[in-house]
Amino acid sequence: MFNYSEQTFVNLKFKMLDLFRTIKADKEIKTSAKNVIDVILSNTLSPERTKLDASDNVKEIYVMDMHLNTSEVPINFIEALNKFINFQILFRLHFNYEIKYVISLKVFQEEKIKVLKTFESEWQEHFKQELPLTTKLEKVYKLMVTNVAGYSFRQEEIFEQYADRMTAIKKQKAEIEKLIKMRDAERQPNKKIELNDKILQMKKDLQRMES
Repeated sequence: MFNYSEQTFVNLKFKMLDLFRTIKADKEIKTSAKNVIDVILSNTLSPERTKLDASDNVKEIYVMDMHLNTSEVPINFIEALNKFINFQILFRLHFNYEIKYVISLKVFQEEKIKVLKTFESEWQEHFKQELPLTTKLEKVYKLMVTNVAGYSFRQEEIFEQYADRMTAIKKQKAEIEKLIKMRDAERQPNKKIELNDKILQMKKDLQRMES
């Protein structure tokens, strides 16, 4: 996703059994990780390593690589790591020369972690871009989320607001798809027109939500 400076490289490979013990993995989490070959902490983006300022929710960013032997996403295992590690994490899943990004919005309240929402990209070819010009780690993380979720943060939008907006967008899209199927199956012209008007209004509302 980004080109990281040499100062951020860690390349720390974890033993799966050690990870399971550390996060106190139950049977469900271990089953979720059955296709995980290895887990590597590739980069650490911290104020000391990047000279960027931390915020309450983005004190450091971990970039973690997972090599898989199937394309299935070990989501329960990822969520367990997210809840255990007190930093924001960008997961890079590798399978068959392709990569999938998984990233979560986490907030920290009284030293407790709350995962607000998790996003994942499609499987894709590797691409890299330069880090944004900024003095804030949080801006870097927001751009990471934007690249995966497909929607930019609004100006001054906090994590909770963004997560709520993404949930609302998903719900709105599902409702529009439902109404389109109803319209296409409707035989009465007046009801068909009524449904179409509602769809058009909902699409306008969706555009406002997305911008």
